[in-house]
Amino acid sequence: MSVSANSYRLNSAFLTTLNGDITVDLSSSILMIDYYEDILSPVITANIILLSSTSLVNAFPIRGGEKVDLDISTAFGDLKLTGDKCLYVHRVTGIGEDSSSERFILELVSREMITNETTRCVKRYDGPIHENVKKILKEVLLTDNYLESNIEPTINNYSFIGNLKKPFNILTWLCPKSLPIRNSRKTQEIDKQGITKGVAGFLFYQTQEGFNFKSVESLVSRTNLGTDDVKKYPTYIYTQVIESNKVANEFKILNFIMEKNSDLISQLSVGMFSNLTYFYNLYTNKFSTYQYNLKDEIKDASKLGTEDNISVDDKLSQSFSRIYFRTSDVGVMDYEFDSQKINEGQQRDIADMAKSISRYNLLFTQVLNMVVPCNINLKAGDIINALFPRVEPSKEKRIEEKQSGTYLIKEVCHHFETGKVVSSLKLIRDSYGLYGPNNNS
Repeated sequence: MSVSANSYRLNSAFLTTLNGDITVDLSSSILMIDYYEDILSPVITANIILLSSTSLVNAFPIRGGEKVDLDISTAFGDLKLTGDKCLYVHRVTGIGEDSSSERFILELVSREMITNETTRCVKRYDGPIHENVKKILKEVLLTDNYLESNIEPTINNYSFIGNLKKPFNILTWLCPKSLPIRNSRKTQEIDKQGITKGVAGFLFYQTQEGFNFKSVESLVSRTNLGTDDVKKYPTYIYTQVIESNKVANEFKILNFIMEKNSDLISQLSVGMFSNLTYFYNLYTNKFSTYQYNLKDEIKDASKLGTEDNISVDDKLSQSFSRIYFRTSDVGVMDYEFDSQKINEGQQRDIADMAKSISRYNLLFTQVLNMVVPCNINLKAGDIINALFPRVEPSKEKRIEEKQSGTYLIKEVCHHFETGKVVSSLKLIRDSYGLYGPNNNS
């Protein structure tokens, strides 16, 4: 077994009271730590199981909102949740006592999750969406916990009023409305109806590096660098036999299960391949329609696998399987009362919604769960390679090229306990094949 799957060092673990008067060292009481990231979650979380010889929950006491600093060292680096990146007690669960000890679970969240519940977006926001994302992070959530490179520029503007909504609600609400700058161009192609060509859809989430606002397109386009570049991503391989004390074991898949492998009925139910949107214009009192076809929109988009096209029957892609109804909010903030401009804005809004719905669902075509030796460098939103052997009677160890390939990390849980230090990953991807669309092998 690998070293990283067996050991870690807890450098420090401190809990501080709400008023900051008392700090207690938890390191000797910790049995297990689970640290979580998810591209569908705006914040990082953690659970700590403790066994204490004294009554901490009631004597301390722990009531929620206490600050917890963690510093953990592993074979792949350190996980430092200290200072501005420390976590806070969300709640205490699983409390049990006997005559000599107290056992309980601390459920932790980042500070911004607590701030999100106590603040609201009240002002008007104009201009590029990504600039508004940064304004909300700085001015409402009062955080600078993000890298500029992790707030991806959007090509489209969107004006709105906060309407006393919580910051995270606004930030996730903006995601499907956002369009990336495609292929590093300053503009995107716009057709005769004023509809922007490209793939809409962003994700807002938090990792060790801070907050991220990234498009699905940019997350998967990193596989377009070519075969040699893609192989630079961490590569994990599944073998049934793992020899002891081998360096290569650090990148072995300990176990895995394919949770989902293309669910046609679910895909049809959300209109992934083709959908029809009826849009009601509040100004003109008229309905308009827009039919979205995935094959037409996705053919030039980036994908995680080698498939040139999305495998779907032509009849399914031509016949819409989902009908959406929307009321236009275009014209309230962005346009003067000009029917032509209002109609153009409405058409863009319809198209962007249809595109984002399909792109989000396409990304979850395959869902793979796997466990590997702890690698603290693996973050939600990262790309990794997973290789699986072909099932065949031959003794030759060949790679299964359809199931193997590049995957996007949707969720990661770094698990720390004595004798078991692993990373549990939920991986997703939109197509099959090994090493991305530019594979020449």
